[in-house]
Amino acid sequence: MLKEKMLAISIFSLAISIIASASIISKEIRNNGQNLSSSLNMMSGGLNKISNSVGYKNNSLDNNSYNPAEAAEYLGITREKLYEIANTKDFKMPYIKIGADYYFNKSALDKWLETARIEIK
Repeated sequence: MLKEKMLAISIFSLAISIIASASIISKEIRNNGQNLSSSLNMMSGGLNKISNSVGYKNNSLDNNSYNPAEAAEYLGITREKLYEIANTKDFKMPYIKIGADYYFNKSALDKWLETARIEIK
């Protein structure tokens, strides 16, 4: 009898947690992800602290991800030109945009450079 009551309470608690999470996520989606970027950055920072405390270091992400300034330097163009190219759909430059923040993957940029035909003035 006690196990059945505890199971019911556990299921009810789980349902409330799911509803609360869905509410938070839908609110962020309605806000066009304005706060989502900062939330993801905070989560990433927390995960980095945890991984550093246990001695784990993921170098593949650090070595393969560029912010706009780093991507522009890697490509040899200005940051303004990088944004212009990224926002021109015909060029199909690979990037990830979270909120207002852009992220560029080095491997994806290298592949894109092999086939991209762009004249930069």
